[in-house]
Amino acid sequence: MKKLEWFTEQRKVNDLLPLDINPRKITESKKQQLIKSIEKFNLAEIPAINKDNSIIAGHQRISALKLIDRGEELIDVRIPNRSLTKKEVKEYNLMSNTHAGEWDFEILEMEFEDVKIEGIWEFDISGFDIPNNEQSSKQIAEKEERKAVEYDPNKQWFLNIRCESEQNAQELYEQFLEQGLDVKIVN
Repeated sequence: MKKLEWFTEQRKVNDLLPLDINPRKITESKKQQLIKSIEKFNLAEIPAINKDNSIIAGHQRISALKLIDRGEELIDVRIPNRSLTKKEVKEYNLMSNTHAGEWDFEILEMEFEDVKIEGIWEFDISGFDIPNNEQSSKQIAEKEERKAVEYDPNKQWFLNIRCESEQNAQELYEQFLEQGLDVKIVN
C-alpha cells in the first residue's frame, strides 16, 4: 500500500460529505461558540477529507460554515494521495479528536491571565492546582489519583455545581443529559 501523503486542495463546502459513522456530536451552545470563532478567525484549522470528498475530520466546522450560509465557498481541505481504507478513516477520525496534550499551568498563569473568551475560557487560573517549586506535576498527578473514587453502580453519587447564570446551568444540564446521566436542576 502506498505511503500516505497529504496535500492542501480546495473544495466547495456543500460538496463535502459528512461521515455517516462520525462519533462526535456538539451541543447547541458549543455550536454557537464555534460559529463565533469562525466568524472572528475564519477557518484556521482546515478539514481533512478522503478522496471521495467524505469528511474525515472537521465535521463541526463544515456544519458551522453551512449554518452561516457559507456552503458555496471554496475552502482549503487536506486530502490524501490515496483513498484511506474504512479502518484508516475510523482511526484518523478518532485520533484527530483525541487531544493528548496537557496544560502548562506556569505559562497559563504568566501569559494568559488577561484572556477571557465568553463561554469558552472564563476561569480564574488561580483555581487550578498549579505546581510550585516544591511540588512537581508528577506529585500533583499522584495526589489526583489518590482522590479518585472507584465507581460503584449500586451507589448514588451527587454532584453540586454552582453556575454563574441560568443559561450556564441549562447548557450543563443538556450536556449531562446527552451523556445519559440522570440530572436535576435545583435552585
